[in-house]
Amino acid sequence: MDCRERLNWSLALLLALWASGCGTGRTEPPRKEDVKKIMEISVQHFDKVEQVKYPWGWIRWLMNSKLDPGAAQTFGVVEIAAGQRNSLHMHPNCEELLYVLSGSCKHRIGDKSVVLKPGDIARIPAGVAHQAIILGNEPMRAVISYSSGDRQVVDLGPGKE
Repeated sequence: MDCRERLNWSLALLLALWASGCGTGRTEPPRKEDVKKIMEISVQHFDKVEQVKYPWGWIRWLMNSKLDPGAAQTFGVVEIAAGQRNSLHMHPNCEELLYVLSGSCKHRIGDKSVVLKPGDIARIPAGVAHQAIILGNEPMRAVISYSSGDRQVVDLGPGKE
């Protein structure tokens, strides 16, 4: 079964569970407009989304409530150049998941530091200051996901060590 078939089956299962009221205490059938909302999709293509440039690298936002008003999450791909770091910052309204695709960094999360390399993931709770400091000679590329369609960021400054 390929990825598209798994996605279709997953959507069908979720729709069936939702429509049946499983776990919700719902007993009435779903309204036609609610079913239509669930079936609406939004697609962004990585190569067609503009890079948002920063002094340290770039981010391509693939999903958020600006791109799709129905989005309850923010999702993007970030690249931080070799020898660079982003500013110390936090997200007051959402947690962040950061999954490293390539390169590596020392990530400051609150009062801790962890080294992240390809295949590693970090969860940064809402309101916790954090910063990626790139290690080695190659940029770090990562998937970033936030638990809000309207991710907010508070820049706390350069965060020098």
